[in-house]
Amino acid sequence: MTRRGFPQNMLGMTFADVPTSSEFESVRTGIRKLMEHFPLDYWAEQDRQRTFPTAFFDAVAEAGYFGTLIPQAHGGVDAGPAVASVIVEEINRAGGDATAVNAQMTICGTVARDGSESQRACLPEVAAGKLRFLAVAATEPDSGADMSSLQSTARRDGDAWVLDAQKVFISMAEHTERMLLLMKAEEGPTVFLVEPQQLGEALEIRPVELMSNRMTTMVFIDGARVPDSARVGPAGKGLACLGKGFFARRILAAAECIGNARFLLDRSLEHARVRRTFDRPIGQNQGVQYPLAQAYAKVEAADLMRWDALRAVASGSPDAGGRSAMAKVLASEAAWETARAALTTFGAWGLSGEYHVERKLRESSVYVFNNMLLSYLSHTVLDLPRAF
Repeated sequence: MTRRGFPQNMLGMTFADVPTSSEFESVRTGIRKLMEHFPLDYWAEQDRQRTFPTAFFDAVAEAGYFGTLIPQAHGGVDAGPAVASVIVEEINRAGGDATAVNAQMTICGTVARDGSESQRACLPEVAAGKLRFLAVAATEPDSGADMSSLQSTARRDGDAWVLDAQKVFISMAEHTERMLLLMKAEEGPTVFLVEPQQLGEALEIRPVELMSNRMTTMVFIDGARVPDSARVGPAGKGLACLGKGFFARRILAAAECIGNARFLLDRSLEHARVRRTFDRPIGQNQGVQYPLAQAYAKVEAADLMRWDALRAVASGSPDAGGRSAMAKVLASEAAWETARAALTTFGAWGLSGEYHVERKLRESSVYVFNNMLLSYLSHTVLDLPRAF
């Protein structure tokens, strides 16, 4: 696997290591050069066709970025979550969609941390981008994101398990070669690593068309029989296994939002300077200036929280959960406000596909569902009674 996207001294960093600003800039420069091969029209076409960005995915693999969070012992780079957040931010800031990159970098972390040696054998191929590990199926039709109320079941049958599941809003299930399943076993929530292509007729995947191209599906499993070697970590400890990756995944979601917001700000500021009405640039009007200034302030504040959360995670601080939750909440709201300010700047043209504002507006809408994080903050950080 090539690692040309990283400075040599970033290889093999521990989780707590913090790269220097020049090393971050090297990664940013590498992503910007890569994105030159995937202009805005490429992303507009992926969005229109609801397709997987295969050429882009392969280019990211060639650059070695998928190994960012995978230990070197398993074929990765181990450069840490701060670098991963910069990668997804820069992809989105260039007008791309980092969904698949984020998933490939982070979801396999559950296997890296709690998987068996035989399960970890797939990680070098994941790091090289030769094996797609893109989906985790946890949310369900009735319980949503309440993973303590699972209805999908895993029951022991001799030395194997029989799986029955209904999962909703599962991104990229049609495109993944490995999938994590969160199931309810007799011992409690339990995680399984499965190969969808090997489940045969027991697996049904139905696309769900959303307003943004998230490649979202419903996943149905009817009586699939898998060996006990498919179980990840102890039976009944599935939430703990998945939860170890929550902090980093929230931060990377925040970074995606920051990237989207900065894309919108960059284009809006350029338009505000060159677009003229009534013989003056529209950026001279307070009705254009003030929304952009407010959006900029919110994006910068969210970015500060992103780095604060990364420091908390790196140091093992007990505040890491709350800081990562706040980073995602603030960044998603900042991106949404920036999209509204962009519409104010572009007017009706912001609703056309030509300027790519409406595409990023739709993408930004995906991230603003923060009720579970707000509940987490209220109960865990503010010490308020748990909401029901």
